[in-house]
Amino acid sequence: METPLVSILIANYNNGRFIAEALRSAVGQTYPCLELVVVDDGSDDNSLQVVEAFMADHPGVNLKLFKNTDHQGCGRVKRQCVECSIGEYFCFLDPDDALLPDAVSTLMEAFQVHPDYGIAYCTHYLCNDQLEPQGVSDYPGAIPEGQSHLTSTGGHISALALCSRRVYDKTSGIDATYQVAEDQDLYLKMEEMAPVCYVDRPMYFYRKHDHNVSWDQSKAFNNFYWKFICERAAYRRRRKQGLPIDNLSRREMADRSVSFYWRLFKNQIKTLRLK
Repeated sequence: METPLVSILIANYNNGRFIAEALRSAVGQTYPCLELVVVDDGSDDNSLQVVEAFMADHPGVNLKLFKNTDHQGCGRVKRQCVECSIGEYFCFLDPDDALLPDAVSTLMEAFQVHPDYGIAYCTHYLCNDQLEPQGVSDYPGAIPEGQSHLTSTGGHISALALCSRRVYDKTSGIDATYQVAEDQDLYLKMEEMAPVCYVDRPMYFYRKHDHNVSWDQSKAFNNFYWKFICERAAYRRRRKQGLPIDNLSRREMADRSVSFYWRLFKNQIKTLRLK
């Protein structure tokens, strides 16, 4: 049987100081059939020089580099990554993070057991600026029985998530309009099409530093906004399609909406006071 091609996708914007480490971890995978796709989203630092130097030093690596002339944003560039790749499976590697050497192999083993599943995912190490592990995240985990990624009171899908392109193609794909939470939006869409599988082992190094979008406190409301938008979209989509919504009632979704709009109101008041 032919070994399926896996695409490791890196959407880069101004991560020149970290991206070589991400590339080394991708090249160092034990899985034998890989392609690396880097889409640079109009970086104005040394990112392109770093990637091009890496390519020159690794001529035998199946690495494709695409360059945007202007900055298009996270959702658009990640969708572009998928469109520029050809693997039967794909995963995203943030340019400031890294993978354990057997990460792809281990997740592909899960697909051998569950070939009809849409996503195989694991937990990750929380690391400092030097990518030294400080602990293991408690956010990813197995979704409790009778629940979903949307409704889970326990584990959630997070990095690292290996996706089946066959299942991805059944969805509308990554929403190019999203500034953040585009991955959560995708996970919600894909779990509507196929089951997901959790591998209980940290295999991804998540670097916490001053410019992380998800850790930047100045962008906390923006992150909250997009997460709510994708959850509301999933709820409405599932109701329209007659899909089960497990343990999330209309009342609970209405309460989430009220909480969101109250926080939106307070954020606007705070913004006005700062002007």
